[in-house]
Formats: sequence, structure tokens, C-alpha cells
Amino acid sequence: MGLFDAKGPGERTGDSSIHVDHLSKHFNLRTEGASSLKERITSGRKAKREEFWALSDVTFDVPAGSMWALVGHNGSGKSTLLRCIAGIYRPSSGSVDVSGRMSALLELGSGFHPDLTGRENVYLNAAILGLTKHEV
Repeated sequence: MGLFDAKGPGERTGDSSIHVDHLSKHFNLRTEGASSLKERITSGRKAKREEFWALSDVTFDVPAGSMWALVGHNGSGKSTLLRCIAGIYRPSSGSVDVSGRMSALLELGSGFHPDLTGRENVYLNAAILGLTKHEV
């Protein structure tokens, strides 16, 4: 059972552990106007909002048992994508289907030991969560 179920033509095929289908995520950013509730009430100005698309129509499968990397420039949507996969953010459109148990280790410095490799950090955090090496 996944965090979000893929339905229709984008349903998962094969043995994938993560299926992302036409995923998009936008945020409404305040660009100008009242910066606080007090200012809005006293000045009567409304904050202007701008729609920012962090992800647009992303589709891919991660085969079960595989390792993959997510690489990109600052601000390219890597963390947003991972947060959608982990269920921290709900997609604006599209779907994410994750098979198995999901544990998010997204931020450097929170739960990461700098002297360990990425793989060793994953196993360490999995052990803290009570998982065996086989379950990871």
C-alpha cells in the first residue's frame, strides 16, 4: 500500500518500489503587500500571491532493490520531490505510489553521522528504527 495510489493509465507496471506519475507541485508565494495580519488590518492591503511550480509533470519508476541518485542544481526541486515521495507534501497533481515501508532521511545534519558513508548512515538509521539489514 503506497502513500498515494496511482490510478488509471499511469498504474504501476513491473516490480517497482517507487512509481511517480505526472507529479506536479506548486506553492503560492507572497510577493508583496501586507507582511503581517496587523499590517493587513490597519492598512487594508492584501498580500499579492504568485504561483511557483517546483515540480512539473515528473514521471519515473524506481525498480525494487535498485539504488539511484537524485542530482540537480540548487532550487531544482530535489527536496520537494523527495518530500512528495515521503508523503510530507501532497502533490498538486499526479500521484506517487510507494511499495513497502518508507522512512525519510532528508536533511543533512539530522540523523546523519559525518564519518559514515551514505549507505552506512541508512543502515544506522534503519537499525534505530528497528529494521534489519534485510528489511532495508
